[in-house]
Amino acid sequence: MAYYTKINKSEFKKYLVNYSLGNLFYFKGIDEGIENTNYFFKTKSNKCVLTIYENKITERIKGKNLSFFIDLINFLRKEKFPCPKILYNNDNKQLNSYKNKQFTIIDFVKGKLAKKINSQHCYKLGKILATLHKKSLKFKKKKRNDFSLNEWDKLIKKKIKLSKNESLFLKKEIKYIKKNWPKNLPSGIIHGDLFPDNVFFKKNKIVGIIDLSNACNDFFCYDLSICINSWCYKSKLSVDKMKNLIKGYNSIRKIKNKEITHLNLFLRASSLRFYLSRLMDSQNKKIPQKYKKNPKEYLNKLKYFQSNNLTNYF
Repeated sequence: MAYYTKINKSEFKKYLVNYSLGNLFYFKGIDEGIENTNYFFKTKSNKCVLTIYENKITERIKGKNLSFFIDLINFLRKEKFPCPKILYNNDNKQLNSYKNKQFTIIDFVKGKLAKKINSQHCYKLGKILATLHKKSLKFKKKKRNDFSLNEWDKLIKKKIKLSKNESLFLKKEIKYIKKNWPKNLPSGIIHGDLFPDNVFFKKNKIVGIIDLSNACNDFFCYDLSICINSWCYKSKLSVDKMKNLIKGYNSIRKIKNKEITHLNLFLRASSLRFYLSRLMDSQNKKIPQKYKKNPKEYLNKLKYFQSNNLTNYF
């Protein structure tokens, strides 16, 4: 979470005029992440996060998708899933606008990120991921994946500059993934971006899942591969962490054999997806350099999974 829109204290209070939150006495920009402007603030009785959606800068979250995101969070909260509440203003609206930008105010999650990820973290992550997948089966709205394999060619042609060798490498990989992409696996709402900085723990329990703005409909196993990639792989894959993540997932929703047979394909696909999005961000001049993440991290993961078929571990 970054902050592109700069606000001074007196101006910031304009955001709160139509909310029953009390007087503002502290606020500070959250200088992490990449997608939107975020400020942490305190009033006498509340701790909250203001999120301003910067779709014209990062080109990630389209305005029409915000209502889907809000409806999904409201649904999940009714299902007792641990995502923070989006507050209503005095006009009974959750999505509001300021200076032609849309924003929400969200309850602050009272927990901490896992600084040093261990197998127990991964087990609990697997459980919460499967819980999300099961609970959201009752959610009626749908949204396509804006970063699915059907979008990769468009990104390469329109938004990413590549050398000849890079282009050939990616086109070959995309061709392979498309050729082997399954058609009939369990699917539904996925988080799509469940990295360690989107999961909050308190007393070894997950108390908050944030940043559901990438949620969409896709294969559950694809979401699982995103988590394996981001939680179980540092300089190399930790098989122990991966097995614990899957063990936790299986304790809530049993993974089918046909999903496991495609896991390595999904690991390649999720590696490619984040390699492309990071490449796009790295070449976007509107995004400050300090917010950009290294694309090579996911290129290395992609090459690893090209050479190592994890199906052999199951």
